[in-house]
Amino acid sequence: MSQSVEAPPTKETPPTPKLVISKRAEFFLKLGMALFSALMVIGLLEGAAYVWERAQANSIYAWELVASRRIKLVEYTQPEAGYTLMEPESHYEWQGILVDINSQGLRSPETTYEKPANTYRILNLGDSIAMGWGVGMEETYGQQLEQLMNQTDAAYPYEVINAGVPGWNPSNEAAFLEAEGLKYEPDLILLDMTIVNDIYGGSALEKQDRPALLEWLRANTYFWPFLTIQMRWIEARSQDRERIDVIDPPTEAASYFPLDPDAEQWDKIWQSIERMNALAEENGAQFGLILFPLEFQVLDEDYSIIPQEIIRERAAAADIPVLDLLPAYQQACQQKPGGCQLEDRYLFADVWMHPSAYGHEITAVLTQTFIQESFDLPLN
Repeated sequence: MSQSVEAPPTKETPPTPKLVISKRAEFFLKLGMALFSALMVIGLLEGAAYVWERAQANSIYAWELVASRRIKLVEYTQPEAGYTLMEPESHYEWQGILVDINSQGLRSPETTYEKPANTYRILNLGDSIAMGWGVGMEETYGQQLEQLMNQTDAAYPYEVINAGVPGWNPSNEAAFLEAEGLKYEPDLILLDMTIVNDIYGGSALEKQDRPALLEWLRANTYFWPFLTIQMRWIEARSQDRERIDVIDPPTEAASYFPLDPDAEQWDKIWQSIERMNALAEENGAQFGLILFPLEFQVLDEDYSIIPQEIIRERAAAADIPVLDLLPAYQQACQQKPGGCQLEDRYLFADVWMHPSAYGHEITAVLTQTFIQESFDLPLN
């Protein structure tokens, strides 16, 4: 009878110890994963929004949808209302148009405060129109004016400084003139008066009613402007509107200026103009106004022209020369085959306001004649 042999006992494998995670560590692990996921989503959205913005930068509304929030401004809170300048030596491109800012924060050829000997210097003071919104710098009426003035056999060369910054109103222009503009030793100061926003437009230093975080997101990200613009499109369509506000301006005159000639706003605007005229006189410079119309005024003969009438009347009483561009713009449209249409980009580079390259050309030619007929110039 065979005897059974018991197998030797096997060594049991010890159980794998379980990883014990404290509730605190588990919380931070979940939080980290959530943050990582959120950052991934934001990163993807930021990349997509960047591509979208680059496409918008070459679209017909590039200046309205991109340029209006991407130009970096430096604030100067004094004197009085203060002013802004564009970030020195910054560079942009919209619709294939280069925007180069010089070392003094202006879109103008590099120059010095000290005027070269035997030079007649014109300070072309204004807002985004003088800056050249929507056109190349060489197309601005200021630079075209310089070329036209130097085509004559003048004893003195002419120099035009484009001292225009987007968002300025007359109080900002007066502050800049006092603090910095006069350092250029101008012989003539031409003030660009923009009917669209110089009457009701707030100071360039006025803060938007937005929380600081949202303001930071607007200026430093791509995804936030993308999302806000898409929300505006949704809102516009829900109201049966074809476009958002920034590219669909109001048509009624009361949105741009008081219809009452006795409104206090006219006095407020004129005080800034008087201040600039006085600063010019105190520093031996001459001073004049150039009035830029709304596109609505150009196309509709019944549209209110109260701003031009009031400014011309007050300027005449103060012996300030004025160039009103409205008649010439209307004549240009009358001579155009088929006439002008709203936003046809013929005289205006964008919706309702900034002149096109042709609008700047007309302005330069008229400004040359205006200067020759209205101001004392060096003898030829």
